[in-house]
Amino acid sequence: MAKEKPESAPAAPAAEEKDAPKKKGGMKMMIAAAVVVLLEVGTVGVTMKMSSGPRTVMAGPPATAAAAAAEKDAEVKLIDAKLPNAQSGKLWLYDMQVVAKVSEKHKEKVTALFTERESEIRDRIRTIVASSDPKSLAEPGLETLRRQIAYQLEQDIGKEQIKEVLIPKCTPIRAE
Repeated sequence: MAKEKPESAPAAPAAEEKDAPKKKGGMKMMIAAAVVVLLEVGTVGVTMKMSSGPRTVMAGPPATAAAAAAEKDAEVKLIDAKLPNAQSGKLWLYDMQVVAKVSEKHKEKVTALFTERESEIRDRIRTIVASSDPKSLAEPGLETLRRQIAYQLEQDIGKEQIKEVLIPKCTPIRAE
């Protein structure tokens, strides 16, 4: 029996030693968990701040919008004629009207320049139509023809003068 008592006495301190490290490890684990939770809360907070989007700004109309609205456009009739085209092997006459869209302040200047060079401009437009392939004359918006005429007008009248070339009428008529 004497031998049994000493064995049980050392067993009790061994049980206390096992509990003591668990408490220290548990405390470290609790601190680590608290730090992780705080970092997660901080990350979520920063993410919410950053992802909330830009601040809403009340914007008014730009100052140039009033100036652009005040500027009006005018139309200058350039040509209204039947122009030939035989690129497809058959002669077609195109009953065509070409109008230049200019700003109101440049209308008189463009009209004067057109009057000075009327024959030259009409000849160049006729040449463009006569040399155009049938596909460009059959385009729904006549983009190719508009671009070619606009380029020629820029060369003759000036680049800043012409805003747009309009072709309100382009009707093909078979001549043969």
